[in-house]
Amino acid sequence: MTKPHIDSFSLPVGNCILCRSDTGAQIVLDANKSFSITIPESSVLKKLITEKDSVVSKDDLIVEAWGRPDIIGPNSLPVAITNLRKVLEMDNIKIVNVPRKGYRLDFSEHEPILKPVEKESNNLEPLVFEANPISESISKAKLYLCFLTIIITLYSVFYIVFSWVSLDCHTYNNEATVCTVKGETFNPKIVNGKSGHYFYSSHSGLMEVE
Repeated sequence: MTKPHIDSFSLPVGNCILCRSDTGAQIVLDANKSFSITIPESSVLKKLITEKDSVVSKDDLIVEAWGRPDIIGPNSLPVAITNLRKVLEMDNIKIVNVPRKGYRLDFSEHEPILKPVEKESNNLEPLVFEANPISESISKAKLYLCFLTIIITLYSVFYIVFSWVSLDCHTYNNEATVCTVKGETFNPKIVNGKSGHYFYSSHSGLMEVE
């Protein structure tokens, strides 16, 4: 059984670019900085970008990312929004929660990359922007610390979950292997048409494990 086709695209958002292909999805900040995100997270961000002047309802975001709201847990969308915020806020782009309506992108604090002004005559000297080495070093250090913090947090969560919780793993249709916390109720219909390795809980829903 083949995996469902994943649409490939590249969308600008501020100074970043959202890229997705069959191999995965990522947000590219510049030539040297990119952050991997999940396919559902890329679908959520794509929906917010294409409707950036509007508030997108939670139901619309869930349908866009997961197809059906009944196959995910109540925290799946908030977790996806949190992960996207961590990356976009590096470019001063915010995802704002509008109570009882949904989410929207906020570019009010975003600073676009300055471009040199074109010459108006041959007598004008070219405009040159000089980078401050100290500020650039501080920014790189902050980005490194932020990335390191995310890695440590994820490692801690996986260590706690898989070290102290007893898991039950089963293979369905000889294609999909699903691990659940011992005693957790799991509906095999959720993985119909899927293949790979997954972790399921009633709180987080179905998550693919690379």
